[in-house]
Amino acid sequence: MKVTDNLQSEVKDGMLQLASGKSVPVMMNCAALSDPEKTKSLRLPILRGKVDGRDVGVMRDTGCEGVVVRRQLVDAGQLTGECCLLLRIDNTALLAEKAIINLRTPFLSEEVKALCTPDAICDIIDGNVDGARSPEDPDMSVMVGAAMTRAQAKRDAVTKPLRVPDMESHGGVEQSSLVP
Repeated sequence: MKVTDNLQSEVKDGMLQLASGKSVPVMMNCAALSDPEKTKSLRLPILRGKVDGRDVGVMRDTGCEGVVVRRQLVDAGQLTGECCLLLRIDNTALLAEKAIINLRTPFLSEEVKALCTPDAICDIIDGNVDGARSPEDPDMSVMVGAAMTRAQAKRDAVTKPLRVPDMESHGGVEQSSLVP
């Protein structure tokens, strides 16, 4: 659904008041764009991580108020039965199911409640939730299949002193015996 007005001003304490008088929970400003093709031009850094043991791409979105997961990565047993309105940065809205997932990413490693979307920018979007690391300070030890650069290897290398094996000293060879 395309939102024509800015609904952010209508959200109070994370809830959107409907005309019927009911309230709907809302997560705003998420980079889970409705058109993944639009995201290619953004060139956002995607790191590697795991969700429930599966390798995934992870993005840290400092404008997002929660965690978003691609729906295909969530089993039916992980769904909570709750839903939340997701207002995305491209001014579209989506009613998303909530699920409990186990994350191990450079930005967040714990069990979290996440919103499921069929069309996210990447597999996991880590937003501003308790325990989330800064985008400038990811924990790279959780990266899946991460490569080490030469600079990292040199920095982390433990140098061993050169050891020459013990050998009996050689008395040498006369030059006359080498020349025919």
